[in-house]
Amino acid sequence: MKNKAHNLSKYAFAAGERLLLDANIWLYLFPAPSGQPYAHAAGYSAALKQILSAKAHIALDVLILSEYLNRYCRIEWGALYRTKHPDFKQFRKSNDFKVVGPKASAFAKNILSLCSRYDHPFAGINVGQVLIDFESGAQDTNDGFLIESCRKHGWKFITNDGDFIEGGIEVLTNNPKLIAACP
Repeated sequence: MKNKAHNLSKYAFAAGERLLLDANIWLYLFPAPSGQPYAHAAGYSAALKQILSAKAHIALDVLILSEYLNRYCRIEWGALYRTKHPDFKQFRKSNDFKVVGPKASAFAKNILSLCSRYDHPFAGINVGQVLIDFESGAQDTNDGFLIESCRKHGWKFITNDGDFIEGGIEVLTNNPKLIAACP
């Protein structure tokens, strides 16, 4: 079943509305310093201000926080340290990581301050369907788990990821391709 995508720039948030922000959104809002600037970051920043002003409810799933931290550190590693530390795990054990890790952690604490933490409902989701979608190449496993979490908790998912076409959930985005694919 297709998702229903809403144009985030035209969306009116309601008090208590339940939302889950994708890791890519958090990376636009709290970017790795060495990463490329994101042209659409301003739109998602404006949306966060509206979400907070409306007193909507921002949920945080452990998969999102994990993806955010991992991607942030990999952006910094790729931009600054890959030549010196060709292996990412080697980089994590280096003194150079002691510069990156605390910055990523500080941003994660900011994210945590804006959200309510939820346990991932792994035991109660349709893992079989997630695996079928993975086997067919239709969906990344984490994306499937996030869709199932949204379904289980009644969250609307805010993402810029164009892969979120299927799943039967509501998606809020500024990605015109996703909006067009999920009317």
